[in-house]
Amino acid sequence: MLSGLRQKIVLSLAFAALIYLALTLYADAPKLAQSLLNWDWRWLPLILAAVLVNYLLRFVRWHYYLRVVGISNVPAFPSLLIFLSGFSLTMVPGKLGELLKSVLLKSRYGTSISYSASIVAAERLSDTLGMVLLVALGAIVYPLGLPALAIVVAGMLVVIVLMQSRALAEHLLKFAEHIPVVGKFAHLGRNLYECAYLMLSWKPLLIALALSAVAWFGECVALFLVLVGFGVPGTLTLLLQSMFIYGGASLFGAITLLPGGVGATEGSMTSLAQTLIGLGASVAAAATLLVRASTLWFAIILGGLALVIFGLPASYADNSPSSPVVD
Repeated sequence: MLSGLRQKIVLSLAFAALIYLALTLYADAPKLAQSLLNWDWRWLPLILAAVLVNYLLRFVRWHYYLRVVGISNVPAFPSLLIFLSGFSLTMVPGKLGELLKSVLLKSRYGTSISYSASIVAAERLSDTLGMVLLVALGAIVYPLGLPALAIVVAGMLVVIVLMQSRALAEHLLKFAEHIPVVGKFAHLGRNLYECAYLMLSWKPLLIALALSAVAWFGECVALFLVLVGFGVPGTLTLLLQSMFIYGGASLFGAITLLPGGVGATEGSMTSLAQTLIGLGASVAAAATLLVRASTLWFAIILGGLALVIFGLPASYADNSPSSPVVD
């Protein structure tokens, strides 16, 4: 299994290298290098602090979700290591790498993967809702984006309301049990639903949404500080623009399901910085590279360190493809 993951990660890293090469050529390599040299590197500690606030609040949400679904045998520090370890496989396509958290929970604490995997899904949902709220707030400067965001929020609310309908869920689960192939996995679907039902109740949902919005605001602040480091005046308008740009680019990257959103996120962030703030290509590309290094790649490094400390489960450490992780 590890060899299969290694191949996917290597291919994803090669793809990322091509994307950054294309971005460098677009921005004119000498001008891009000069822009990076001219950036005020004294802002870096504050930028990393803002990013760490993001990770801390998302960990608080993760640990809270564990308690909501009744997983109370995981102490805070191992829980933190498990949470951070999920970042180590960010470059696995489709964000499937985050399921490593479920694998680690099962390996150390015996938690069913089908039960804990819904926590990962709930995290992504609350992340998306939190980011949409930030983009909506940033769109105050650009009101044309509000109708589309309203449609997205309405669609998510419909999904949440449907998830809270036990009668509908029971009907669908019983129907699934009679489908020849799907029926064998119906019990897994029931575990996922029962866990999701608890997390998408209004109180846990609102707590998670508040934590998500504040957490992702930290990374919007990181972009804001990067831009200030290039000499852009640090006004409220720039902060709102940073929320709109970072949130919009991140959502677009997530929708593409590309590993780490690489390519889609960088391209849209650079383009939006040029269009909305009026930056030149070299400065916009340099700002994108700095903020992605401080968020995406910083998270991957941190996740790798956490995984080394926590330790890989035997099913991942075994190089044999015939030893899959089973629930």
